[in-house]
This record gives sequence, structure tokens and C-alpha cells, in this order.
Amino acid sequence: MERYTSPPLTVPTAVRSSLYRADLIFSGIDHSGVSYEARVFFDNADADLDTPRDAASGYAGSFTVFGHSNCVGDDGHCDPRWRNTDPFDIRGRHPLEPVTKVVIVTDAVRRLTTPEVSVTVVVAVPGPDRAQTADALFFDRLRITTYDALG
Repeated sequence: MERYTSPPLTVPTAVRSSLYRADLIFSGIDHSGVSYEARVFFDNADADLDTPRDAASGYAGSFTVFGHSNCVGDDGHCDPRWRNTDPFDIRGRHPLEPVTKVVIVTDAVRRLTTPEVSVTVVVAVPGPDRAQTADALFFDRLRITTYDALG
């Protein structure tokens, strides 16, 4: 997808009073396509490539994906599901297994004024003159994890 907006995610006010760190975790990201930057905004469903990356616009951070588009192998070479393994296989994971990306959003969570937040992700692909959008973002799960202050 070019842009994603989540349903509301809950971040209880009580958590924010003792917040040490907050992470936005994207699990199961497919990185077999193009390279891109994923710009993350809180409570700004209208965010796009021209939206300023500042607190007033809800900017919370970003992550990048180094894509692997244009596989140059036999059929199935770049499909992690095609790899045959057995209990004695010592190879590492397939290089195109889905990945997890973490965006540290502590400051953005501290700025929240309500217990719920929607997350909008805008895909920015490098272009000849400026960034452009592309249908590149695919992931399985999104969550916010918070950590209390260390005692």
C-alpha cells in the first residue's frame, strides 16, 4: 500500500506519566519490493508526501526498507516458502523472510492528549526529482509497546 491508517490504538494516560520509552513495532514487513522510507504520523490521516515532518503535523518518526526487487534466480529462488529444510539444515534464514522494524516514538506518545491514537504511514520512494509514493508497504502487525521509567 502507498499509505496506511490504523484503527485507534490505546495508550493509557497512566502509562504516559511514568514513560521511559515507547516503540511502534511493525512485524512481518515484506521487503522483496522496492526500497522506501515509511514516514509515521500520529492522528493525521491526511498525511502525505508534502506533510511536514514536525510535531505540529503529528510526525512520530520513520523507518527505511532496503528492497530486493528484481530477483535474478531460478523460479522460487526469491520465495522464502520454497526453501526445503530438514532438522540437519544449518543454513540461516532465507534473506527474504519478513522483517520487523521498530520506530522509537517516545516523544510523540508524550505529546498525546487522548488515550487513543491512529497511526498513518506514508510510503516515500526515491524519485528523480523528489520522493514519490508506491504500493510498497506490506506488513502483518502493528503495535505500540511502552516501557516504564527505570527505578
